[in-house]
Formats: sequence, C-alpha cells, structure tokens
Amino acid sequence: MVNESALTIPTWLPFEEMHPADQYETASKAMNYEGMEPFSHDDILNVRRAYYAMVAETDDMFGRVLDLVDMETTNVIFTSDHGEGNMEHRQVWKNSMYDANHRVPLLMSGVGVEKGLLVRNATSNIDLYPTMLKWAGIDVPTEADLDGRDLSPLFSAEPRKPMSPNFIVGEYHSNMANTGHFMVKMDDMKLIDFGRTPPFQNYKPQLFNLTADPEEVDDISAANPDLVAQMQKMLAQGMGDIQAIDKECKAQDKVRFKKWMDLHKDTWPQMLAKQAYYGPGPVKYGTAADVKHIEDWLNQPLE
Repeated sequence: MVNESALTIPTWLPFEEMHPADQYETASKAMNYEGMEPFSHDDILNVRRAYYAMVAETDDMFGRVLDLVDMETTNVIFTSDHGEGNMEHRQVWKNSMYDANHRVPLLMSGVGVEKGLLVRNATSNIDLYPTMLKWAGIDVPTEADLDGRDLSPLFSAEPRKPMSPNFIVGEYHSNMANTGHFMVKMDDMKLIDFGRTPPFQNYKPQLFNLTADPEEVDDISAANPDLVAQMQKMLAQGMGDIQAIDKECKAQDKVRFKKWMDLHKDTWPQMLAKQAYYGPGPVKYGTAADVKHIEDWLNQPLE
C-alpha cells in the first residue's frame, strides 16, 4: 500500500535557472516544451503515486520469492541497474546523475551477513561481481584487473578499515542526454560534470551537499572551487580523462548511426518518420530538413 499522506511535491527550479543539460533532458522527455500545459500538483502526485505503487508491488512479489527459500543457507542480493526520476528536477525515467535517477537499493542477506546491519558506505554495482566471487569462495583472478571492490568486509559491524577508494564514480552517454554526464560521490558531497566537446564547451560542473540539500537543487560549485577541483581529480582517478571519454563516445555515436544508415540505405528517412514523438503534434520526422541536419552532424568533425 502507498501511504498517501507521505507523498510530496519535489522542488522545481524555474526553467531558466536549470542547468542547460537539464533543460535539454526535460525537453527530450516532453516535460517542457512551447505551448505545453504546466503540470498541476495532482499530475505530479499521480506520477509519484504510480511509482511508489510499483515499488510496493515489487516488495510484495520479492517477499513471495523469499518465502520459498531457506534464508539461513541462501545468499540474496536485491538491487537494480538504475533509479527513477519520478518528477524530480522536472524529469522522469533515468538518464542523469541525480540521486533519484542513479541511486539504487542494495540489500544483502545470507551466510556471514550480520542481520539488521545498516551500512552507509558508498558502493557501486561494479562491486557486486568480486563480492559474489568472494561469497562463493572463489578467488578473484589477479589478471582480471577489476574496478569493483569486494564488499564482504562490510558484512559485519566489527571495526574495519576504510574501503579504498573512498568514493564512487558513474557516467551516462545514451538517449535523452545531449552530452556525457559524469559523477563522483564522496561522503555527503557529489560532483556532476559534463562532456565539453563542442558545442557543450560552456557546460559547468555542479556540486551538491546531499545532507544539507537532498533534492540537489542548490548548486554550491561557485562557492567551492577548490573542492570542485579536488573531486574532478577523483573523477579522473576513478575513470580517466572524462573529456577524452566523451569525445570517443560521440565519435562512436556517428559510427553507429552511419552503420544504421548503410544498413537501411534509402529507406532510413522513412523509418525515422515512424519514430515516436512526445511533444505537441502533429509533427513529422524524416523531412528534407531533418535529413540535412543529420548529414551536417555526421560530416562535422569533433573538435
């Protein structure tokens, strides 16, 4: 059941005050476009109510699975690959580095795991593979050179050494975003940075204090340049040169789109015309202007 009294309306910044990366995402998700009727409180609450109802349904179905296993001898991991915007930051779905979109549950139960233990260490899904190997009594191959960490030292409340590194990183390069999104999180601080391959060279990083500002609407990067620089170094340590990564991803976008065009030859504009459109209609894709925009994009060198 959904506790209706606990439903809240997330804070929305005025559109003109949003980061340009967010402005683009709200448009690509049809959350803001010219002539659109503004969302009412009831609209927002209905979306959030539906999401929490699905969470409650998942909890019930997962509980039925657990009822069928021996919890004393079965190792269980419950997690997800991404979160849900759920109307925060004027967005739905995933596609960004805000907590609502990328933070997921990690529930573990089984042999050697202390019951009722709450661990606040930042972890990542890439930690699951070495953790499961350790849990199963399998040594992690030294030649594997894994980025993830074994989480089994967190299975009990006994004194333990800090995990290394003491931060996590993430990235996003797919649909709904107009450039690469990168994230590094340490304790209660999170830095979100962006690919600055032109024309996105003016995109600035964002810095949030997740304890003081859990909704991530108060960007404190301008007041903390030294911390921004420190966390950008962490991002480079955990991921490499993010601008080189962004440029390579954009180059691969073109390679893959050209392969798709070659596969469908002269029919690809008609296929494009059948794509879904989320904004006000009627709108047609695959026009001569669309084709020219795409050809210009493919022929434009990456700087």
